[in-house]
Amino acid sequence: MRNNRFLRGGPRGALVAALIAAGVLSGGLVRAHEAEEDALPGTAGWRLNAAAALSAIKANQSWPMPRWSGVLGSGQTADDRRGLHVEHAMLGGAFRADTAGGVQLGARLAVGWHGQGAAHVETATGEARYRLGDDPLSLSAGRMAMPMGAVLTDAGHLDRYAQTPLIRRAVSDGDWIDDGVHLRWRRGDSQDDGLQTVGVGLWRANVFPGSADAAVAPSLYLRAGQGEWTADGFAMRLAPRSRGAYAASSTAGHTHSQPDCARSLVGVTCFDGRSVVVGASLRWTPHDLPLVLTLAGLSQHERGTLDSLSGSADYRGRTTGGWLDAVWSLDARWQLGLRAERLVARHRLEGPGATGVAQDAGLATNQPMHRLAGSLALQPSEGWRVIAEAGAERGAERTSRWVGLRLITQASLQP
Repeated sequence: MRNNRFLRGGPRGALVAALIAAGVLSGGLVRAHEAEEDALPGTAGWRLNAAAALSAIKANQSWPMPRWSGVLGSGQTADDRRGLHVEHAMLGGAFRADTAGGVQLGARLAVGWHGQGAAHVETATGEARYRLGDDPLSLSAGRMAMPMGAVLTDAGHLDRYAQTPLIRRAVSDGDWIDDGVHLRWRRGDSQDDGLQTVGVGLWRANVFPGSADAAVAPSLYLRAGQGEWTADGFAMRLAPRSRGAYAASSTAGHTHSQPDCARSLVGVTCFDGRSVVVGASLRWTPHDLPLVLTLAGLSQHERGTLDSLSGSADYRGRTTGGWLDAVWSLDARWQLGLRAERLVARHRLEGPGATGVAQDAGLATNQPMHRLAGSLALQPSEGWRVIAEAGAERGAERTSRWVGLRLITQASLQP
């Protein structure tokens, strides 16, 4: 899970290690983000990966916004990342072996650091692949990012912008990494029009938006293409039990851990019920223009019981949001980007304790949230990016403005 504490390492050391590793590996194969079908080495053997992001942000207030009014979420208070910070660092590797029967066996491991947090396992997965005719069939088991398609999965993860999209933070509290089993079919020639990928999974769902006592959760992933267009779709059904979140009055730091509802409801809200998350993305890459347009969104529908120290209420909520991303390549090294986001949350609480519970959960003040950010990116050499960005975010109570400069490096090496 994201809150592993058995690995320890300071963020400064993590950044140094990842930068050194990326520099050493940069003469090898470089990928901006590894697609799921490329997660194992292209041939039998091993591969090393490294990535690091360093950001320097100046903002008119704590950045990102520590909490949002009107969004149930996890109740986590975001760490202030103004100034010079380690945004993300990662070290990992993958191994592949080919058997006489045509089955490919592989394993992946990646350890990451975010901000001031301790090291955590981002990927620890075993995988088996077999070809049904020309079409690869793979079975993955272990810890991995939730398969939602590259646009949704990678959003906020060594991304073009320093902040996780509004809706990703609201629905999954950032990176969505869980333990599970995922079966995926992929068309042999993924460039053909029509259905290209189908994936089904079963997950422990013990990280937000699930809970430690949640039932096993199924998921479905689809990918299709038509000419210059590529579409991804995702759906997951969860059943959180006693999912704790920090109340609006709490100032608990950002830990990804969930408070224990069985101990006390002081400073805590607890949800029991059903949660359905659906998402989709659409990307247009015209052949005759140096332009990429992406539209992506997620929607979370929850129904159940919400408890706090003030009482209990029947709860129904819907959190919906998305973003439009445009990237224009000025030449081989320079790119201009613009991202516009919107987040809307709606809640209905009924019962004698509804008013108090709404106050405790921070749902009483509720307005749509908007974010607009622009970027100018330079790729001075393969595997390195320097990105300048500026933006503004408007919520129910305040407006945040920022400018920043980021350095990102990613590299892979396979002998």
